[in-house]
Amino acid sequence: MPMQLRRPGSRAGGPGMTGPTEPSRYDLPLAPDPDHDLSVDEVRVLWSFIHGDIMNSQFRARLRAHHGPCERHAWAYAVTEIELWEQGAGRRGGHQPFDVAVLYTDLLEEMSTRLRRQRRRRRDRILRRDGTCLICDDVRGRQPTRFVVTHAGFDPAKLAAEANRMRYTIAWLRETAPCWSPLVCPDCTDQPTTTGAAIRCRPHLVLHHADLTDHVLHSELDALDLWTARLRALLGSMTAGGRPSTPEEDAAWVAAVAWFNGWRFPLTVVPPIPNDRSRDTGSRSTTRPSASPDQ
Repeated sequence: MPMQLRRPGSRAGGPGMTGPTEPSRYDLPLAPDPDHDLSVDEVRVLWSFIHGDIMNSQFRARLRAHHGPCERHAWAYAVTEIELWEQGAGRRGGHQPFDVAVLYTDLLEEMSTRLRRQRRRRRDRILRRDGTCLICDDVRGRQPTRFVVTHAGFDPAKLAAEANRMRYTIAWLRETAPCWSPLVCPDCTDQPTTTGAAIRCRPHLVLHHADLTDHVLHSELDALDLWTARLRALLGSMTAGGRPSTPEEDAAWVAAVAWFNGWRFPLTVVPPIPNDRSRDTGSRSTTRPSASPDQ
């Protein structure tokens, strides 16, 4: 069953009673339902972002400092690209996370390099976000990033309706679930994992930074290096003449985005994979996804 999420815009205490409003849509996790899916403004901004604004040096610096967009907009970025980018090279020929893989390859390499250079007492500072999500700043109107109209004049309402179907994204997640299921952060579920492939995601490392010993760090770095290599292979498969990707490489973008932001989105939209279908040597039991502290 999908995770039950809070309806935006309602008030505490029932009808007619005053009280603080609950978070806006932009504060809520992304999910494929009308209360939590993408707004027209979000799709407008993300579509322009994908069409070249991400290459702006100032934006790239902010993305590195903030470890990419916030949880909601990291997954929204992937959904927007996968759903709306219809043409491309490689076996799929479109509806694939090319830009997402480029960004998260860069972020993984940056994180790995910085963690290796710093002493233990400074590791939690590296793991924490610095600054704000640039997508949030634009859609909330706090710090506009000069996105004005949707790229090439597309109707943003129609794009939003198409993106919110999430059919290609959900297909990716279902297809690759046997590969990413053993990697899920144990703190992102209400069940413990028994596979050695699972590591804590970045938000839960921040929350439990005292546990980040050298041994734990080495396990984390080994996983980040492996996912970086798989992301590079996935990128190659999405170019003309590139070799076809393996299932593990197809799952690398899910692991990368989830490590930086938590596993709530994939666990919300895809049913758990039975243990006997896992591609990992261990097994995992997942029921309800837990909230990720967006540190």
